[in-house]
Amino acid sequence: MVTLVLVFALMLSCTDGLYIHTVQTFQDLRQQVQKGHAVAFTAILSKHTVVSSKAIVKYDHILSNVGGAYHPSTGIFTAPYKGIYSISCSLLSETSNGVNLQITKNGAKMSILYSAPSTYPHAGQTLQLLLNKGDKIWIQNYKAKEAKLHDYSAYNVFSGALITRL
Repeated sequence: MVTLVLVFALMLSCTDGLYIHTVQTFQDLRQQVQKGHAVAFTAILSKHTVVSSKAIVKYDHILSNVGGAYHPSTGIFTAPYKGIYSISCSLLSETSNGVNLQITKNGAKMSILYSAPSTYPHAGQTLQLLLNKGDKIWIQNYKAKEAKLHDYSAYNVFSGALITRL
């Protein structure tokens, strides 16, 4: 019986600690938003899109753009602060072609997504990157031929969020 009481007390202590940590995390996030330090965006393609050879994909439908760091006219996200960012991209190509999209930082390849022809495979990639203020992230067609992206405002997504400032 004593063991059961000790186990229950230990579980209660762990639960309290987790609750306090969760509350502190949300308070920290609220403070970042209040200070104007929050950065997060999600943009999608609103229609089927053809992307020229090596061209940047311009995700035109903005779901969120806290901090205003994503620019739909260029398709480029510019880091407003030095910090660790989470960057994600998903891809669905037309069945008529295979597509390789490149997650690019300041002109350098960070990662490549692939969607094969003749099927509807959905590819996704998430990276945690250390970015300096002014670093630029974009998604571009990796191949030397045009890429046909399949979409109905749901499949091709580019998003990012500041995890922490440094």
